Amino acid sequence: MRRVYHVARADFLQRVRSRRLVVVLAIVAFFGYLVNVGQIELAYQIENGDALTNVRGANTAAFVGLKAGMTGSMVLLFGGFYLMKGAVGRDRTYNVARLVASTTVSDRTYLLGKWVSNIGLGVVVLVTLAIATVVNHVVHGVGPTKLVALVGPIFVLALPLSALVGAVAVLFESVDRLSGTLGNIGYFFLATFALAGLQSAAGQLPSEMPLWVKSVDLMGHLSVYALTADALLTAVPDAGGVLPSFGTLTGDGPTFRYEGRSWPLWVYAQRAGLVLPAIGTILVATLPFERRPSEADSRTGGWRSRLATLVPTVDRGGDATTEASDPPAVESMSLTRVETRTAWSFWRLVAAETRLAVRGRRWWWYVGTGALIVAPVAVLATAASGDSIDLARRVLVPLAFIWPIFVWSELGVRVTNHRMTDLVLSSNHPIGQLLAEWVAGVVVAVGVSSGLLALFVATGQIGALVGIASAALFAPSLAVAAGVWSRSSWLFEMSYLLVWYVGPLNGAEPVDFVGTTAASVGTGVPFVFMGLSVVLVGTALAHRKMLLRR
Repeated sequence: MRRVYHVARADFLQRVRSRRLVVVLAIVAFFGYLVNVGQIELAYQIENGDALTNVRGANTAAFVGLKAGMTGSMVLLFGGFYLMKGAVGRDRTYNVARLVASTTVSDRTYLLGKWVSNIGLGVVVLVTLAIATVVNHVVHGVGPTKLVALVGPIFVLALPLSALVGAVAVLFESVDRLSGTLGNIGYFFLATFALAGLQSAAGQLPSEMPLWVKSVDLMGHLSVYALTADALLTAVPDAGGVLPSFGTLTGDGPTFRYEGRSWPLWVYAQRAGLVLPAIGTILVATLPFERRPSEADSRTGGWRSRLATLVPTVDRGGDATTEASDPPAVESMSLTRVETRTAWSFWRLVAAETRLAVRGRRWWWYVGTGALIVAPVAVLATAASGDSIDLARRVLVPLAFIWPIFVWSELGVRVTNHRMTDLVLSSNHPIGQLLAEWVAGVVVAVGVSSGLLALFVATGQIGALVGIASAALFAPSLAVAAGVWSRSSWLFEMSYLLVWYVGPLNGAEPVDFVGTTAASVGTGVPFVFMGLSVVLVGTALAHRKMLLRR
């Protein structure tokens, strides 16, 4: 336990000194403000034909505490993974892993320490949210400010979730295939699908819900439902069996007043039970975890790379032996001679950045790219009808602008990841290099969506073409801006996945930047994102200029 403590303490101190954490805590504090002023709502949505009524609770201390607890769970479930991930990778990047491997610290102790550090980071986030909630309730709340009612739900609902999310983050870092962009995407959809199990509780009162349904409640929806059901049914008797909704909800409706009540014992047991799979996840993480050198590439890891380092040789006696292959001698290496530093072309630089962006991918990425190009052409070749074009717009367009995320996630951070920052900044065209990197991202977007472009041009779908142009500009722009400012890919992946999931995939008009619906194009949403793309590229170039002045 002493070794676990010191591993956790060293990692925790490294994290709290990060400027990135300050930005995250500022955002969390802003969430605490939104909870109290009603911008983040916890409501029961009742459908009456085409009409949707939101039954809200008054912002008493007890109800705001529940909303803050749900907010903490939401932040940790969807953002905590990306914030916590990197504890193991950072040690490999700075060769700390080699130092730890030379000690008597076991893999289990090392990973447990990283897990405890993740929990500590979650506590910092929740404490920030708790302080912001209390302060804002004094100003904007209804009724007296009760400290326990405001802060208690935050830690009861969200703290166990930080243990589970922190364990999953360690596991993903321990598996080579999941330590990069693929793992980040996979976790986002895993967290989203994990909430789908709550639908089995719809139409039931809290006393009717089976135990297994309660056990899969990650964010605390069912706990909040059990606590507020009596106050809800007193104000709106027709709301029985309606599960609470959480987020930025619009629409007016009646209000109920929840002043608090004693929490059922099963709520504490269910929240504490989330720690058990977290411990199991950490123990499982020790199986694929390897103390490899920091320069090892996760994309070439595994048994194939280890076999590739061995070459068969034959000794003088004719017996086959296996020896490690020696690296080539320095004298046998050569570099292309640079005749002049002024002979350059921006488009040659774009071509080089494009080759860097698309080469070295997994075979399935190229297969998927080819399928996305060919599928719209096949629709066009089979006499495309209105239904097939609409299907391509609602299905193929969102897929075409999520598939290149493996390429876009490296924009703006490739220079940092390969430790080439000083070399690029000392070159003749550091601004041009970043601009060429962005153009390469746009080229990839246009290439993957080329089949859709052909389909929409042939069928005269001008609105769809506007949406594709918007997405081809926005995604690389967000990637470059987020990459150069955060020096990592997690910020882009998290924010882009969230916008893509809410907008293009689920049809939320205000963020439908690819124009999957005619309504979003009609209101000018793609044009807004085009303008935002210009701003994002400008901020990325401003950051590069700022580095040049140092």
